[in-house]
Amino acid sequence: MKCIVKDCINQTHEGLFIGELCAPCHEFLTTGNRVYSQVYKNTQRQWVGLTDIDYAGLPLEQVGLVRWAEAKLRSKNS
Repeated sequence: MKCIVKDCINQTHEGLFIGELCAPCHEFLTTGNRVYSQVYKNTQRQWVGLTDIDYAGLPLEQVGLVRWAEAKLRSKNS
């Protein structure tokens, strides 16, 4: 049997299971501890920045401010 968490590859014959969850996924869901859990990995997202098309509708004087804000957010999320 496989852990029921999406993309988790842990199998019952490979380690401890609590119900239908492998131990790392169960640990993360119950305590928030990131111990090699696919649940935690699934919550991590790739940064997607704005494109030139996104900037096209902005007044020129606002582009710098928006680029600064985007850079600040990128640094806080990496």
